[in-house]
Amino acid sequence: MENVNEEINPMQDALFIVLLFKNDSFTRAAYDIEIAGKKMWEWVSICGSGAKTKTIPCTEETDIISLIKPFVENEKYTFVFYSDTPLITRANVLEIFEYFKQNNLSVLKLKRGYVFENAYLLNCESVLCDYNKIFDGNEFFAVDSFIKLARVREIIKRRINRYHMKNAVNIIDFNSTNIDADVIIEKGATIYPNNCIYGQSYIGENAVLEPNNVVKDSIISSGAVLKGAYVQNSRVSENTIISPFEKIIDKNI
Repeated sequence: MENVNEEINPMQDALFIVLLFKNDSFTRAAYDIEIAGKKMWEWVSICGSGAKTKTIPCTEETDIISLIKPFVENEKYTFVFYSDTPLITRANVLEIFEYFKQNNLSVLKLKRGYVFENAYLLNCESVLCDYNKIFDGNEFFAVDSFIKLARVREIIKRRINRYHMKNAVNIIDFNSTNIDADVIIEKGATIYPNNCIYGQSYIGENAVLEPNNVVKDSIISSGAVLKGAYVQNSRVSENTIISPFEKIIDKNI
């Protein structure tokens, strides 16, 4: 959802590490839980676009400094974030980085992560400083329970819906519309209540999704109208009307 100009990318000299944090509150790896079509760790990872990115498993007892040192090569900086903070954004990371550089810091310990100058990192044994700046209030909100997971899902859903509405997509009911992160919706499309759009789906210009559709990994072309259908791995052509209760799988209509 964010474009990065690689020629001026401030992260090009950085190593961006996502710690795959094991949380015993979940019956399976929490970092693999999906939120709006992306795994929790992927939400963190995309914030490091342009940097060399690594994912490393860890637990509460892990010595972070010893863990990350072997991965440092020729980069000037290292960012370390935890996989259980999926609300962090690219803007948060760049703000943190700017603060780090403006204050000529060697290390910044955050509420849930670190920024290092690698010349310092390679020679230190531990980090003694406390984090000394609060950034956006939600950026380090840690998902350590299903209650918090539900809260994060709602926040991310609203971010995605707001993004599309700013791009001239008419979403009638903010609360009942679920759109995955990688969905593309062109301007002028109208999304009525109780629609779910998943995966790598595309909704064309001026398409209309009337209430109660499910669209998965499909193309709904410009001007098409869905009237409460299920569409998966399919393409609906321009100005086509799909009747209520139709189930379309692996087809071109």
